[in-house]
Amino acid sequence: AEPRPMWADASTPSSPSGHSALPAAPRRRPVAMVLGVLLLAGAVAPTARAQLPTTLAPQLFGPKSVLVKYYNRKCTNQVVGQGSTQSWTRVIGATGCYELLTGYLCTYRCIYKLGCQYDSGSGVIINEMDDLTCQGSPKSVSPFAEHLYWTQAQELFQGGCVPDGQGYYLKFEAPLDEDHWPNCSSYGEVAPGEAGGAAQYEATYTLQFYSDLDCADEYEVTTYGDRPTSRFDFKLYRGAQHCYDMVDETPRGNVSSRDIGFDMLNWRLVCGNQDSVGNGIMIQSYAGAKCTGGLNGNQKWKDTFYPMNFPDTMDFLRGKCTPWGTLRAKFTTAWDPAHFPDCEAWACKDGACSGGRVKDPSDTVGTLYGSDIRTSGGDPADPTEIGAPAPSATASARRVATSPGTAAAAA
Repeated sequence: AEPRPMWADASTPSSPSGHSALPAAPRRRPVAMVLGVLLLAGAVAPTARAQLPTTLAPQLFGPKSVLVKYYNRKCTNQVVGQGSTQSWTRVIGATGCYELLTGYLCTYRCIYKLGCQYDSGSGVIINEMDDLTCQGSPKSVSPFAEHLYWTQAQELFQGGCVPDGQGYYLKFEAPLDEDHWPNCSSYGEVAPGEAGGAAQYEATYTLQFYSDLDCADEYEVTTYGDRPTSRFDFKLYRGAQHCYDMVDETPRGNVSSRDIGFDMLNWRLVCGNQDSVGNGIMIQSYAGAKCTGGLNGNQKWKDTFYPMNFPDTMDFLRGKCTPWGTLRAKFTTAWDPAHFPDCEAWACKDGACSGGRVKDPSDTVGTLYGSDIRTSGGDPADPTEIGAPAPSATASARRVATSPGTAAAAA
């Protein structure tokens, strides 16, 4: 028997001679019908795709993190059941904004934007937003983890295991993107082991006194000098807004006895103007450490430091050489604007302000004139060259005649 053609199959009939018969020609469809089907498919397909359901709004197509609850402090024994995990889905286009489902801090579905605030424990707060744009004012603001210190909140965001304040422990399965959680180190409480150390303070500004007008020669304290101090460190507390310790750091190498008691601790810069002539900034002192406890009262800037009007005070905090009695004073570095309050609205702006009247920027009265002064060209030491009459011989004789020596000789 001859082999069957490659295109023949079991259903292909054979001719009486044993050869396979050619398959029947396919049935042709009208061209118009084919085109109609294609056009209909093209018109229906897009509509069908647009109606596909989606579970998340477009803004939420971002990374998802899972917060897991554990029984132990090493986060190895996981809690099982409802509320043991919580999804955090990052909102695209909004920094630090997440959609949370039922679990920690959220009872059903919440849109939270992370932020910073003083007196909130860890320093981290959650702003509850209206929608997925995460724009506008929040509906409510509450602490993120009031029971944690800042370093613990930071550890949580970085994938560490921390207590939840209710006997359990929390940990993200993977660290959050560092660009999408705030750095609240300036706002959060300092852990007990870090108190008193470098982490206790956020910034230090050194005030140096000088004996010259250009703040070039540092003032040196002597036994009989004008003032007993020459240098102070202004230390800003971490986690307490505008709260400082002013610590005496004066070098007193050759002074026979060291002066003590010049530190000024636990005080805060606040806005106020009790006599209407101040620079708008006042000093509020506290009985407890880190500006806690009862208030010891408010003091005017001029009574605590030195009289300065508002523009001079701002120049002083920016590190400009500033008059201070018979000396000059200057901070070695400019202050961060976030480290002192904006009190311009409280400041004296005209008239006899404390520290001098506030001048118009174009006013040069009282400023040093640095240009050359033109003269007549004469010698100031020779009175005959500047237009003054020369002494007459008669006047000279009269002075000689009336002198006590001449009278005695004549007698």
